Amino acid sequence: MRDCAWPRGTAVHSLPFFPSRSGQLITHLGSDFPPGAGVLDVMYESPSTLLSCGYDTYVRYWDLRTSARKCVMEWEEPHDSTLYCLQTDGNHLLATGSSYYGVVRLWDRRQRACLHAFPLTSTPLSSPVYCLRFTTRHLYAALSYNLHILDFQNP
Repeated sequence: MRDCAWPRGTAVHSLPFFPSRSGQLITHLGSDFPPGAGVLDVMYESPSTLLSCGYDTYVRYWDLRTSARKCVMEWEEPHDSTLYCLQTDGNHLLATGSSYYGVVRLWDRRQRACLHAFPLTSTPLSSPVYCLRFTTRHLYAALSYNLHILDFQNP
């Protein structure tokens, strides 16, 4: 196993993977990120395409067949909040969980702006959305003090 040199101030908190036989470093994603632009969540869609999000408020879509140094597409969180987690339906919908006030945003990956924001807390308590999952019927979001379920069929 070889050591990887991460940029100073960068942290990786979550890393799913597709198993490989060799277990060797293939590549580094991206370059020239500012210090502190750590990745907090990664979601593979296939062995060569993935989404990432983190401290720098961006969701990035990577296609390793095209480039490992530059993402194919990116979406910026409009309120400059760290993005703790993301989830996709494998098609056009993308959901992100932010670091402030339990906000979940739904995105259409064919557009730059988010489709809808769901503030999950009405109290002054601020909690990141630590994890989320969604289907066409429901969205589940885990905050520091409870689990929220949104029903899309019976709004």
